[in-house]
Amino acid sequence: MFKKRYNAIEALKIMGNAPKQDLGPHIEVLLWNVFKCKRLGWQDDFERLIHSKDLILLQEAVLNSPFDRYFTQSKQYQWIMARSFKHLPSNIETGVKTGSVVAASKHYFSASEHSEPFTKTKKMLLATAFPLNGQKQSLLVVNSHLINFVSFKKFKAHLDQIFETLENHDGPVLLAGDFNTWNTKRSNYFCAIARTFALEEVVLTRKTRLNHFFRHLDHIYCRGLKVVEAQVHTHIHSSDHFPISLTVSTTVD
Repeated sequence: MFKKRYNAIEALKIMGNAPKQDLGPHIEVLLWNVFKCKRLGWQDDFERLIHSKDLILLQEAVLNSPFDRYFTQSKQYQWIMARSFKHLPSNIETGVKTGSVVAASKHYFSASEHSEPFTKTKKMLLATAFPLNGQKQSLLVVNSHLINFVSFKKFKAHLDQIFETLENHDGPVLLAGDFNTWNTKRSNYFCAIARTFALEEVVLTRKTRLNHFFRHLDHIYCRGLKVVEAQVHTHIHSSDHFPISLTVSTTVD
C-alpha cells in the first residue's frame, strides 16, 4: 500500500494501547501543532482537547519529555510518532505524532528529501491506515509537517512526496497538518495537487497570525468523508498554532 522510503535519521515509536477495533461511523479529530509543548498551560489544554477524540494529529510533538506519560502509559490511544529531530543534550525528540482509539493496520513514515537551513532539520510525514466500522475499505490518515524556509522547488518536492502516499489508496482519506503555506505560490500548488486526488479542504473560520505572515498554515483535506462540524479554538494560546477540532462521518450521502 505504501511505498518504502526511509532515511537514516528517521525513527518510529509506537506507544500506548488502543481499546477499539474500528473507527466510525462518526470520527472526532483533533489537529494541533503543539509548539514542542514549550508554553505554559499546554498540559491543561491538551487534556481538555483530547476528551472524546478518536484521532489526534500533532506536529512538533515531543518524546522523552515530562509529558511522556500521556503517550507511553495511555490506555485510550495508540500513539505513533515519527521523529524528525533529536536534541542530544536533553535527549528530547520532536516530530509528528498520531493518536488513535484504534490500532493502525498499516503505517509508513518518511523524512523530507531536503533539510531546513541552519538547523539542518528534515520534516516528516506519517501515514496510518485504520479499519472502518462496517466497511471493507480503510481510512488513510496522513499527518504531515511540511518543510519551511526553503525554495519553492524544495517545498514542492516534499509536497509531492506526501501525496505519493495517496496514489494506491482508493478509500477515504484524511490529510492534515502544518503545511507552511505562507505564500500564494505554495497555497496554489497545494490546492491544485489536492484536486487531482479528489480532496476537498475543510472550510474553517479562524484568525490569522502575524508570525504566520497573516496566512493559514494548518489545513485539513478529506475524501470520502462527510464533514459534520469543524471548530478552530482561537481562545487557546498555549501554542503558536490554534488547535482545530473536526467531526467527520464515514456515511456519505
